[in-house]
Amino acid sequence: MKTFISPEEAFKLEQAIVFLVEHYTRTGRNPKPVIFHSLKVGMCLLDYGYETDIVITGILHDLLEDSDVTSEEIIKTFSKKVLTWIEAVSFKPEILDPVQQYREMFSRTKAAGLAPILVKAADLIANSFYIHLIADLTKQRQLVNKLAYFIDLVSDSCSDPIISELKTCYKTEDYRLTALGM
Repeated sequence: MKTFISPEEAFKLEQAIVFLVEHYTRTGRNPKPVIFHSLKVGMCLLDYGYETDIVITGILHDLLEDSDVTSEEIIKTFSKKVLTWIEAVSFKPEILDPVQQYREMFSRTKAAGLAPILVKAADLIANSFYIHLIADLTKQRQLVNKLAYFIDLVSDSCSDPIISELKTCYKTEDYRLTALGM
């Protein structure tokens, strides 16, 4: 857990939070609590002590998918690096099949390097806490299988503690669903 961030880092994180809230409030199009989720992802990354740009990417990771923010706005306010990482963890809207969509995105995430892997791991951890709330057990199993796919894909290239946390989330949900006969 990161116990200290400089005032400059805190300012940059606050700037990312304001950017998220302003853009999502204006043009957001996801019925889920995107702002809360995005803050949760960013704070998870901050708690692990990752560099500020990784935390910023976590805070902004859903904006390209879920709002009308432009790549140029992200570059102008943050950096090309942050945009590249956000793009790596974002779905391609032209891919309609959900399984193909996440597999392609996970491949891009891995190819883009460690920072996007860490962001996507934090995203999946945050999402895993809601799997049990989905009424359809088959859909729950699909989401748990999605966690397993990502873990299997990145485990050879990332042994970071956040991956261990994601594995724990997967095991918890897999055990629960197996006990229900799924």
